[in-house]
Amino acid sequence: MFPPRVIRYVGFALFFGAVILVSVLSGFAQVAAPSGPMEITTDTPEYCMQLLHRVGDLVRRAAAPVPVEVTDLTSEGQRMCDHGQTRGGIMRVRSALMILEKGGAPTDR
Repeated sequence: MFPPRVIRYVGFALFFGAVILVSVLSGFAQVAAPSGPMEITTDTPEYCMQLLHRVGDLVRRAAAPVPVEVTDLTSEGQRMCDHGQTRGGIMRVRSALMILEKGGAPTDR
């Protein structure tokens, strides 16, 4: 027969092991199941046009003139998308969109 102290230590070890296991598994569950609706983005000309429309809407609603960097990035992005360089065009249009969404201040690169 085991002394009560050994049984207590084994019980504590099993309890804390179970707590750690549950917390690790719940962490995996949180990673595996996103909380909000998932937005699928692809490197397609259609997605580039969707981003360009979003930038255009924000520019039309802007109370102040947009920074020159936004205009340059949008023009360059559209030109690249039109000429088959979709990934680079999307990157530029996304950068312009981020600048507009942050209030018009250029981002540090």
